[in-house]
Amino acid sequence: MLVALAQIDMQLGDIEGICARIANQAELAHEQGARVLCTPAPLFTGVLPGTIIDNANFEHDLIEGLKELAEAFARMDMVGLVPAVVSCEGAPLFEVFMLKEGRVIPVRSLLARRRQMTDELWAPPVFDVDGTRVAVSFDVLRDIELLPAGCDLIIFFQANAFDATNEASCAVAAVADGYFTREVAAKSVWLACMAPVGAFDEAVFTGGSFFMDDCGRVVSAAPCFEDALIVQDIRRGVAMPAHELPPRPHFQREEWLWEALRLYVRDSVAARGATRAVLALTGDLPSSLAAALCVDALGPRRVLGLFVERERVFTPAQEEAERTRAELVRTLCRNLGIRLIERAATDPVRWMERDVAAADAARLEARLEGVYLDDVARELGAVAVSSLTKTDAALAAPAMTGGFAGQIAPLGDVYLTETEFLARMRCRAGAALPASLVTLNAVEDRMQAVIAASIAHVRTQEGYAERIAKLLLALEPSQIDGVLEAYVDRGAVFEDIPLASTNPEAVALIMMLARRAEADRRMLPPAPVVSGGSFMERAWPAMLAWSDMGRHGAERNTCSALVQTELERFAVEGAEHSELVRNEVMGLIGNLLGITPEQMEELRSEEGQRRLRENFEHFENQVQEAISGMLEAGASEGSVPGERPHRPGTPHHGFPFFSPN
Repeated sequence: MLVALAQIDMQLGDIEGICARIANQAELAHEQGARVLCTPAPLFTGVLPGTIIDNANFEHDLIEGLKELAEAFARMDMVGLVPAVVSCEGAPLFEVFMLKEGRVIPVRSLLARRRQMTDELWAPPVFDVDGTRVAVSFDVLRDIELLPAGCDLIIFFQANAFDATNEASCAVAAVADGYFTREVAAKSVWLACMAPVGAFDEAVFTGGSFFMDDCGRVVSAAPCFEDALIVQDIRRGVAMPAHELPPRPHFQREEWLWEALRLYVRDSVAARGATRAVLALTGDLPSSLAAALCVDALGPRRVLGLFVERERVFTPAQEEAERTRAELVRTLCRNLGIRLIERAATDPVRWMERDVAAADAARLEARLEGVYLDDVARELGAVAVSSLTKTDAALAAPAMTGGFAGQIAPLGDVYLTETEFLARMRCRAGAALPASLVTLNAVEDRMQAVIAASIAHVRTQEGYAERIAKLLLALEPSQIDGVLEAYVDRGAVFEDIPLASTNPEAVALIMMLARRAEADRRMLPPAPVVSGGSFMERAWPAMLAWSDMGRHGAERNTCSALVQTELERFAVEGAEHSELVRNEVMGLIGNLLGITPEQMEELRSEEGQRRLRENFEHFENQVQEAISGMLEAGASEGSVPGERPHRPGTPHHGFPFFSPN
């Protein structure tokens, strides 16, 4: 049986356009003899659809579009497998709609209803297509162990978006390092990985769909970062010839991250109905890198740079710095071939009816730059791109809110220190950025600006800002980002951060600044999720007053430890209660039999218990012999005239306290 994977990128939720594109892909696959066509998971609803799936009309339109698509598949005698997120009893569920013979069949929900109250409620659905046993999964590494015997093919609809820290999210690029191979070979089943490509809100996918035979060998694959259609004949137990494949892609963190960000910029601009992007160029590394990224995503003729002069220049050193900044921006625009728009300087302090501190003046200049950016974007119908990084969002978010910061922030989930490595990787393809910006010095200069912005919004007692500056400026940029990466991405507590053992005060300060910026971060432009812990996924309560200051050597308290303590207390109290009951019973027996407390204590000892068991056995034997003898004597005397015969189950007339039972 021939199976096709349609690796396509469409605007999220465009039901009519997506169905038309799928129908087109089905026709192309049908020409190659394909019997089954699979489509990517996030096309209709994305992977985090929110409450849109609870909207009755959205569900209606989705199913209506699938019904028309099912008729097209029926005319070609094909089967379609179209995943989407639906609402199941108020909770989101990844469903797979089978388009077969003109019908739309929700496979997972249908089989779950048939398996109601069984252990296989959410096991991967398995069905037949032309005699081939096919299973579908959204988590192949978990579900492959649950496949029943005789399954020929498992179709993996990838739903986990690209994560620069998780190579398995890169589909075929992960196979070179052993992902999927061992599990597939051990189960002896074919694997079809349907990997999406493109950006769907904050989720980004890199493509790279592939087929792997039952020996764990990739026999066909789609390219990464672009649309493609691949068709493969599935024959279990038969060695199939591998298609002519280009060299298998190997995961390179910076390259894959750059391409994922490029896809995000391209699709985000298109989703906003625009074709151009504009960004403010400030002569630093992040803004220059963001410009190069926009050029790679849209082309140089669709990217505009904005440079705003600064009027608050008073000293020769400031004049020289301003000339250097302007020259770096102009050099960058020449290298990238983009148009530069320059705006004359205006001192916003003149608008204020008060004395303005230096920190407030810098804030007002940033606001003015945002006004210019918004005006140019609206005038030219372009999307305003922000160059803020994850480090900016963590520490200096309060300095960026209150004015226009842009519509998208492609570097918003990338730490400042990582931008240097991205810039070096990008410059290998051509000298786009000025050489002086692709250095550690450029990172340090930008980090100092971030620290200054974060300190300017700390409203505390006098001298506290100077103490903060002294602590943070003494750290390397990699140390600051290292603390943030552990705290934000990995959820590490104070004691688990390496720097906490040598500089605990600085670690506590960084964590406090990140916590205090929570509310302001929510007003920043959206950013793609390309790490294991983006701020969007990590969102903490905005009013939270608690900061992690460490345990100061105290033993860690946990809920499970409290549960264990209570269980142990219950066990001790139960043993004590049992002992109390035994003592009361033994005391009662002692009073009835005239046993003294000393004799009772002796009976409780091991020796006393042994003698008691021996005596009890001897006494039991004597009682049994006595009962037997008395019963025999009574039977030999015969019945007394006029006396009613003894009925079994009633006390004997001679021994009223014994029963024959």
